Amino acid sequence: MNNKEVFFKDKEKCSEDFPHITGNITDPALKAIDELYGAADILSIKNAQKHQRILLALSVIGTLITMAFLLYDEAELHGLILACIVMILFLFYIRKMAHNLDCHRKYIEYRVLAEALRVQFFLSVAGVQKQVADILPWFIRQGLPWIEEILKSLPKTDKHERNPIINFWILDQRAYHNGALEKAENKKNREKKTTYIVIIITIIAYIVTLLFELFIYTQIPGNVDANAIRAILKIIVGTMSAITLFTGSYYGKLSLTYTINDHKRMIALYNHAESEIAKKGETEEILVELARESLIENSTWYSYQTKNKADLVL
Repeated sequence: MNNKEVFFKDKEKCSEDFPHITGNITDPALKAIDELYGAADILSIKNAQKHQRILLALSVIGTLITMAFLLYDEAELHGLILACIVMILFLFYIRKMAHNLDCHRKYIEYRVLAEALRVQFFLSVAGVQKQVADILPWFIRQGLPWIEEILKSLPKTDKHERNPIINFWILDQRAYHNGALEKAENKKNREKKTTYIVIIITIIAYIVTLLFELFIYTQIPGNVDANAIRAILKIIVGTMSAITLFTGSYYGKLSLTYTINDHKRMIALYNHAESEIAKKGETEEILVELARESLIENSTWYSYQTKNKADLVL
């Protein structure tokens, strides 16, 4: 099956209620667009959740493998080599599962489709005859032709009268991005705190180990097993180094800095659109330009998210 067929199959299998762009939709064409949007939106969210769980699992298991190997090597707990092998095999199983589920691709591509459908819905409600398929960025046309196919096949509304759109396109979407920006910044702050704590503990572990080697190791009385203390320090240093690596890998794939910048640009875009509408009214030129810029921002988001596949880090 091609990606378009996979999407419609996923849509049929989805048991959750589809969200709506807005309520009280009576026009058949708008209902069809809204239904497709709802499917793409909920499916994107579900696959994003799967993808993030996989990223977390890969990071946690990677850290456990490092810890188990250090215990096997330094503490001579020989049985843990079997645990290492089992966890490595489990890592490859998770990676294979991620490939089979295709959740990363579905997450980002279904989101691109959902946002394009949302823009088409708003243009249609506003009475603008321009089709989103005609103003798609080349990056999306070339890389995601199945999305362009769906957009070209959308029904067109028979209503051509102009309807005010500023409230539930510009103002509502700006409010959404303001809320999403706050959530992303909170996540970024948690990331900074977590990373800071991990790095500080790691540095302390290295300093303690260095002091032990320089000043304490040779001074330890014969009745104390200095090598056992050294082994413990090696385990702690190695484990903390692994935690630092995997924490950075996990948070790096969340792309929180990019996400924050995206929300800020979209808020600025809606502010600009509101200002232009206040001066000139809801002209077709302003709305089409808003639609085009929204699609460009969507393609930019897709571009950097393609780099965040679930990869093994060992």
